Amino acid sequence: MHNMKSKKHSKRAKKIFTIAILYHYVPKEIKDEYFSEEHALVDNQTDDIVKYMKTLFQKRGYKVQIIKVKPDDLSELKNLKADFVFNLVDSKKMEVEIAKILGRLHIPYSGSSFKAIQISNNKLKTKKLFEKNALPTPKYTIIRLHDRISRKLLPGKFPIIVKPAFEHCSIGITNKSIATTYEQFKKIIQRMRIDHKQALLAEEFIAGKELQVTVLETPTKTYALPIAEIAFRSKGKNKWNIYGFDEKWTKNTAAYQSCHFIAPPKELKEIIDTGIRKDSIRAFYALGLRDYARFDLRFNTKNNMWYFLEANANAGFDPDPRDAMTASIKAHGMTLDDFVVQIVRNSLH
Repeated sequence: MHNMKSKKHSKRAKKIFTIAILYHYVPKEIKDEYFSEEHALVDNQTDDIVKYMKTLFQKRGYKVQIIKVKPDDLSELKNLKADFVFNLVDSKKMEVEIAKILGRLHIPYSGSSFKAIQISNNKLKTKKLFEKNALPTPKYTIIRLHDRISRKLLPGKFPIIVKPAFEHCSIGITNKSIATTYEQFKKIIQRMRIDHKQALLAEEFIAGKELQVTVLETPTKTYALPIAEIAFRSKGKNKWNIYGFDEKWTKNTAAYQSCHFIAPPKELKEIIDTGIRKDSIRAFYALGLRDYARFDLRFNTKNNMWYFLEANANAGFDPDPRDAMTASIKAHGMTLDDFVVQIVRNSLH
C-alpha cells in the first residue's frame, strides 16, 4: 500500500517544464543608422527556427512559450513565465541588451552571458584575448575612423583583408574586402568608412582552407565537434575561398547556392585536427563562452598552421545540412534535435 502511494506521488512530482523561445523581429519600416539592408536581411532569419524548436520541445514533452521582441519594444518580456529561456536573439543591436536582462531575471537561459557576447561582437577585443591566451591569429592593425591612411596601417604582407570591427554575420566581408596592392588597400578603407561608419580591422589574409569549429559544453565534458570546411560545388567557388556575406545570405547567387560545409574536412592530418580542436576548447573558455559557440578559422596548407579569426557566441541554428554547425553535429553522431535538447538539459536536468 505504502509502495503504491509513493509511485503515485512520484508520478505527480514529475514536473512539466516550460521553455520560452525568445526571438527578435525587425519591422521593415525601421530605418536608422544601424539598420542597413544587410542588417534587415540577417536579423529576420529566425521564424523557421522558432517553428522547428517549438515542434521539437513539444515532441520532447515540454510546454512552450513564444516571446518576440522588437528593437523599440521589449514589452513581451513581461509575459515571460518559464523554467528556461532559449535565447535566439542574435541581432547585433539587441543581443547584448537582451542577454543583460536575462542575466538579471534569475531564469536559466541558453548560450553565453552578455559580457561574452559583447566580446565576441567586438573583433578587436576578441583578437586581444586570442593573443593573451597564445591562440594563433593573423597579424593585424586597427584602423580608427579618423586615422590618416598611410603604409603604417598595413599589418604585414599582401594580400590583406579589411573588415568592419563591430559587425557579425559576415557583414562587410566579400571578395572586394581583400587588397593585393597598397592602392586597393586605401580604396577599401575609404569605401568601408562610408558604408560602415566604424573602426576597421586589417589582417594578413591567410590563403588556404576556411574552417569552422563548433564547441558544445555539457555538465560532464566539453567537446570540440568535428571540424567543418567550406566547399563549393561546380563553378561557384569565390577567388579567395572565403565564407563571405553572399555565400552566407544572398540566396539568388551562385556563391550561395554552391557553398556548403563538409565535416570532417578532407586531407587534414590527425595531429592538426586534434590541435585545432584542443585550441578551440581553450578559446571557448578564454572568451568566457557557455553552452555552445562556433569559431571561424583559416588553415594555411603550406605551413600547416591554423589561425583564429573570430568567435560566435549564441551562433544561429539552421537545420539545413549545408550549414557548418549542422554538418559538424551530424559528423559527431548527433542530430540537431539532440544538440538543442542538450543545451536545455545543461540547465534543467
